[in-house]
Amino acid sequence: MTYPSTSQMVALEQALEEAAQLIHSASHPLLVCHISPDGDAIGSLVGLGQALCYLGQCPLMVSPDPLPPGLRYIPGTEEVVQRADAAFDLVISLDCSDLERLGQVTSFAGFGRVPLINVDHHLTNLYFGNVNLVDIHATSTAEVVLRLLDHLAVPLDEKVATCLLTGIVTDTRGFRTSNVTIQTMEAATRLMRAGASLPYITRHGLDSRPTSALLLWKEALASLQLKERVAWATVSLSMRHRAGYEGNGDAGLVDFLLSASDADVAAVFVERKDGYTEIGLRAMPGYDVARVAQRFGGGGHALAAGCKFPGLPEEAQTQILPLLWEIVGTAPS
Repeated sequence: MTYPSTSQMVALEQALEEAAQLIHSASHPLLVCHISPDGDAIGSLVGLGQALCYLGQCPLMVSPDPLPPGLRYIPGTEEVVQRADAAFDLVISLDCSDLERLGQVTSFAGFGRVPLINVDHHLTNLYFGNVNLVDIHATSTAEVVLRLLDHLAVPLDEKVATCLLTGIVTDTRGFRTSNVTIQTMEAATRLMRAGASLPYITRHGLDSRPTSALLLWKEALASLQLKERVAWATVSLSMRHRAGYEGNGDAGLVDFLLSASDADVAAVFVERKDGYTEIGLRAMPGYDVARVAQRFGGGGHALAAGCKFPGLPEEAQTQILPLLWEIVGTAPS
């Protein structure tokens, strides 16, 4: 575990101040998270959106893709939309390492003509904002949002706390990742004191999923392969249709694949309607899948990353799998 240097801490404080100034000068901010959103993306999006309402603002919360059914327990998700029909005077990107992860949002009228605050925690972030509030030592974007709310002097209530604790819990897989620190636990404690229920979030964020997600896993696990310590599976459009799964992602399947005792790296290749394949990557400590994701315009962390590939899952596998075998130090036979 590494900790931020003095210069990094100073840069973060400056970014917090600049972000606060832009937020205070706005009235209709556009908040957006990444494609195929997860618990940290949606928790940060809705948590910040509800908090900005305390400042008298009218935030518009946008997810480029539909919300997975399993995330709808997060309070305020009913206000998340996929398009921005109203004018906005600020963009706040949440949990996105690069502009491509914003999906169709970059084509919205007015995007690029207003300031952009980039709030994130990924090591692979490209610092694409006018203000880059990026803390690579944070376990989640929700942790960074909490610091921003402190700087804005916005009080925490049960709904905001639940959103942000969801981000921390889901991105750390229940405080089990190697980047969890005392500061992480202190942040979680604060959110619990504000009314967030850790058992409720753990149940819904980690241990509960819709039946359609299990049916999707059933479909996808038929494609499971494991070779040279790399496990992978495919989620096709037809599988999603048969399972009745509404989300665009893999419903958490990639984390499940990594639980195989003879796998050091896992990948799930998800076919999308736009002709791309969304690739989720996971690794055991000691391996780095983020560098593979970066080669295809994606990003993330050493142990959890993702990217998009222009083509079908089978085509993506021919490009991605050799790189994953290289990571684990072996080659396919």
